[in-house]
Amino acid sequence: MQDVAAHWDSVPEYDTINAGIDSYFRRFTDSAPLFTIPDGALVLDIDCRTAKGTCFFQERSPTARFVCGAMSPTFKTRALAQLQKHGYQADVFVFEDLPLPFSDAHFDTVLTYETLEHTPWPDRFIAELSRVLKPGGTLVLTTPSVLWEPVHWLSATLHLDHGEGPHRMVPRCHIYHAFAEASLVVEQERSFVLIPVGPRWLLRIGKWMERVLPESVLRVLCLRRTFICRKHA
Repeated sequence: MQDVAAHWDSVPEYDTINAGIDSYFRRFTDSAPLFTIPDGALVLDIDCRTAKGTCFFQERSPTARFVCGAMSPTFKTRALAQLQKHGYQADVFVFEDLPLPFSDAHFDTVLTYETLEHTPWPDRFIAELSRVLKPGGTLVLTTPSVLWEPVHWLSATLHLDHGEGPHRMVPRCHIYHAFAEASLVVEQERSFVLIPVGPRWLLRIGKWMERVLPESVLRVLCLRRTFICRKHA
């Protein structure tokens, strides 16, 4: 986790780089129609990065209260600045170890976008998210497909983006096993992003193909896996 934090602390242009990558913000916009944050819900967003996602969901759910876990001190500072810029308030802590500093069944909703693959203990991480989630609560988890690992490696090697830093992509079957062990039931699984970058016409073709191809095909070809889970009551 210290290596992960050091990587993100070394990328001061994180938001600038992602502003030009269509697939970055899609993690939020693609998943948003698949679940609902209840009125007055207490929401954990981990890893919140620079709180772009927190602000997106706070705007959609103005009565919700957010707690943000950032994987590096720099991310915490940027998240606080982002929240202040948009006029939102949220507690932000540095996520550097388990267990999380919360009691059992503390949150109504847990959001974790592209974080699982950066933890050294994916099974424990999922179990811990379930522990702090209320029975009947919703967990939203996204993570890249293992098959896209060569693309991430090439992108980092060619310095096309900020790179992923220390990570290990987690196979889909492994994720499902961890969900089952943590009393989490997958209510929806969707695969998104056939074409992550490129001119607008190419991105439009990619999104059109995502609408017409069956999920069984998208599950093999797409960059991002999105899981909407419910905790057993």
